[in-house]
Amino acid sequence: MTLTTWLTFTAACIVFSIAPGAGTVASISTSLSGGLSRAVTNLIGLELALAAHLVVVSLGLGALLASSATAFTLVKYLGAGYLLYLGITKLLTKDSARLEEGGNDKTAQITGKKLIAQGFLVNMTNPKSIVFLAAFLPQFITPGSGTGLQYLILGATVIAVDGAVMFAYAAMAHLARPHVSSPRFMKLQDRIFGALFILIGVSLARAHR
Repeated sequence: MTLTTWLTFTAACIVFSIAPGAGTVASISTSLSGGLSRAVTNLIGLELALAAHLVVVSLGLGALLASSATAFTLVKYLGAGYLLYLGITKLLTKDSARLEEGGNDKTAQITGKKLIAQGFLVNMTNPKSIVFLAAFLPQFITPGSGTGLQYLILGATVIAVDGAVMFAYAAMAHLARPHVSSPRFMKLQDRIFGALFILIGVSLARAHR
């Protein structure tokens, strides 16, 4: 794999990571409601799931998911169901407390392990990600020796780029946080992000391979 190939791959990863998706919504929502540190914790789960996707693809199981309508549909509906659950939970939130330090914001009360688990499930139950990586990654692999190392380099690049982009989204949301910390704005955020999770969930449920 040449440097030019890697740079082209990196540029493509940046474009695809910037495109809004469930991970983007989760990063921004968590940062606004719980702060940047909580968003970073959630981000760990998102990237762990992406790493799992890369392992699946490198083992050739991504092609199986792409070719099996049953497997794709099962994972698709699991992912859509979880996103709908997150969306409905947001919509049904009664009141959002102020985000001052020491406040009673619900996101701040969620344990780190649960935030990581939420991020993991958001990304892990997205079959489109696995199918995309299964079709995308092999195009940048040079046949011959060192295939495993090439997958490792490209996989690390995918995670690094996606992590950086999600962190940037969370950081921008954190900067806006002081201006949207009133209960009125927080309630509006719950409605907006709840609707976005539901919209993405419905979109995933309607997706084809």
